[in-house]
This record gives sequence, C-alpha cells and structure tokens, in this order.
Amino acid sequence: MAAPLDADALRRTLGPPSGPWASIDVVTSTGSTNADLLARATGPDAAPDRTVLVAEHQDAGRGRRDRVWEDRAGEGLTFSVLLRPREIAPERWGWAPLLAGLALVGAVGEVSSVPAALKWPNDLLLGAEPAAKGAGILAEVGGGDGGDRALVIGMGVNVATPAADLPAGATSLVAEGVDPGRDVVLVAVLRALADLDRRWRDAHGDVVAAGIVDDYRARCATLGREVAVTLPGDRRLEGRAVDVDRDGRLAVRAPDGDTTVVSAGDVVHVRPAAR
Repeated sequence: MAAPLDADALRRTLGPPSGPWASIDVVTSTGSTNADLLARATGPDAAPDRTVLVAEHQDAGRGRRDRVWEDRAGEGLTFSVLLRPREIAPERWGWAPLLAGLALVGAVGEVSSVPAALKWPNDLLLGAEPAAKGAGILAEVGGGDGGDRALVIGMGVNVATPAADLPAGATSLVAEGVDPGRDVVLVAVLRALADLDRRWRDAHGDVVAAGIVDDYRARCATLGREVAVTLPGDRRLEGRAVDVDRDGRLAVRAPDGDTTVVSAGDVVHVRPAAR
C-alpha cells in the first residue's frame, strides 16, 4: 500500500498564512467528502471559504447522475473543496465543475507528460487515442439562500491504480506509465484550481473576460468530434460538437444543419475531431 498523504506538508504548502486554501484536512476514511462538506456548509461550525477535505478512502462516493465512484486506499485521490464565491451570481456557478476539469488537465500537464484533455463537461481523459477516463467530478450546492450558500466540488482521480484493476474505459497515471506520487498530484490540482477560482471571482463569473472559456475550448477533446449525447429523459442527439458557450453548454450541429445547445447529458465520442 502506498504511503499515506502528508497532511502537515499539504497545510504548509497550500494553507495559511501564505497558501490559497483556508483549511485542509485529511481523514483516513469517510462515506463521501462531498456529503461531509455539504453538512458543514451552515451552522455554528460552518466551514470557511476555500476549505479542502481529503479522504484516503471513501465508501459512498458518487459521480454525476448518482453513479458510484469506487476507490482503494492509497491508489487514488478522493477530495472535495468548499467555495463561497460571493462575488459571483449563483446562476453563474454552473461553471464550477468545468473549472475543476481545467484544473485537472493543468495539473496532469505539470506533473507528467501524459496527454490530458476534457470530455464535455468535465471528464478527464488520459493517454493517446482512444483516451480513457482518469478522473470524475461532482459539483453540488449547499447551505442557505444567503451568505451561507456554498459550492462543494468533489474529485476522484486515478493515480496509482494498476491497469489490471481498472474497469473498462478507465485509466490511471500509473497505467499510463508515470507515478508522480499522490501528494504531488494533489498539490498541483489544488494550486491550479485556486488560480482558476481567483480568475473567475476577479471577473465576477464572466468566463469570457477571465479567458476561462477560451482555455476550456482549447482543452476540450469533444469539440470537432462526431458525438452522441444521451439527454435527460433518455432522448438522444447526434451530430458534431461545434462549441462550448459562455454558459458552459455544448452546441451540437446535426447532419441537417440544425444546432442544439445542451446543458446536461452523457457524451460519447463517435469519431475523432476533424483535422
């Protein structure tokens, strides 16, 4: 089993007084780091803005659409952050999981040479084509309607899981031939996310002014591809992914030329992007 995460070193590197995160805790095991931080969004002991909770293992982790996220202690990273971006209108908070995806891509590029990109909206793809999923993200809103309102973003990253132990369609950094260490990856992700969060807040949520939407488009492997999108209600949309707009929505152009903009759905890459 890999060495446990060094909580004290993480706090020295990323916490007060000079780091970007206000609070960093590492626990041995929990049900869900997202659920734990959502429970701390309000009340007398409410978590401060920019709180990080990391678990060596969680047994009730969830992904989008309530899918189960499985992990084994010492092999991956499972953590959540709580943000209170009061500078940004809540209707713009939908960009939060896309920011987290950008942070993951940036972190992988910093600590390794493994190709990394995003499948809309926020699945981390690792490796050469056909790339496989290396991480998942779930963003939720908790707290009240006023100043207590909080964003909680959970991430599960496959770092050291051997290829033989991964489900079909998944990969890890170790499976891609690199092992930078979980502490190194976590520091890189949290630094990248803190920087994106700062840019987002400085622009009051305007991702165009902040340059974030352009960064996302440049790293989104979905754009330019023929895709099949399963929409809520099990409706299906097929066509070419042509844009991600300022609201984080995916524009898909059907063969007849009609363009549909979708805000939620499961995407399958049917064919590579046109060159």
